[in-house]
Amino acid sequence: MNLEPDPALWRRLLREPLTHFLVMGVALFFIVAAVKDARRPVVRLDSSELEQLVSYWQLQMQRPPTQAEVKAIISERVNEELLAREALRLGMDRNDMIIRRRLAEKMAFASEDTTSLPQPTDADLKALYEKTSAQYVVPAQVAFRQVVFSGDRPNARVTAQAALTAAVRGKPVQGDPFVLPLSYGGVGVDDLLRDYGPNFAKAMEEGPVGAWSGPVQSPYGWHLIEIESRKPRSVPSFEAVKDQVKDTYLADARKRANSDFLVKLRKRYRVVVAGADS
Repeated sequence: MNLEPDPALWRRLLREPLTHFLVMGVALFFIVAAVKDARRPVVRLDSSELEQLVSYWQLQMQRPPTQAEVKAIISERVNEELLAREALRLGMDRNDMIIRRRLAEKMAFASEDTTSLPQPTDADLKALYEKTSAQYVVPAQVAFRQVVFSGDRPNARVTAQAALTAAVRGKPVQGDPFVLPLSYGGVGVDDLLRDYGPNFAKAMEEGPVGAWSGPVQSPYGWHLIEIESRKPRSVPSFEAVKDQVKDTYLADARKRANSDFLVKLRKRYRVVVAGADS
């Protein structure tokens, strides 16, 4: 049996149109596959992003990741990117309030980064300080101790008044248990206003230092207070708060720049609100 190829047979096969069709079909298949592969969107992690991911992981775990963990970090990042791109392709970002708000925040931050804010002169800062000096006032500070008689106690004020008489004579006085401190080493009167109310705060600003006084009413009941020391309200000098004034100046400038940026954006779009007059 002769298994050697017949040259005449091969020549006939090569001349057959069907053979030409099959060869062209195979070539076309590979060309189309190559084109599709070339057109596929690319997810690329460059070295800087990879270093950032690894650094963030290390910051959380307090140790360098192993090779397996690096592979897992990369896989998670790629999966995140693929899911995000597919969600965008399917339009899942549309009509989503949370995504829209997040994008708006990112755009606002981006506009701040690209806006060159004018650096204020000392004259600018001093002018702002003169206008806003009230916001830099240091509230009065007091150190005191107190005895509290609960408002739930019958005749609490009468009991507190009798206890004050004893305290002034140097006798020990016992009040009711209390949830807040009975002694303060130094606290702002504004904080006391928040915690105890206006009557208590006023007594701290005006009451005698070094002597028992009261009774002073609060939402908790009646208080005997002994103010040990008091620093009055004060306005710090410009030099003392210059850095804070500058921060305020730049924050205001940034707010104005953002407002101007939005005005320019509105000129690029036509806003139509349902039910509003044209």
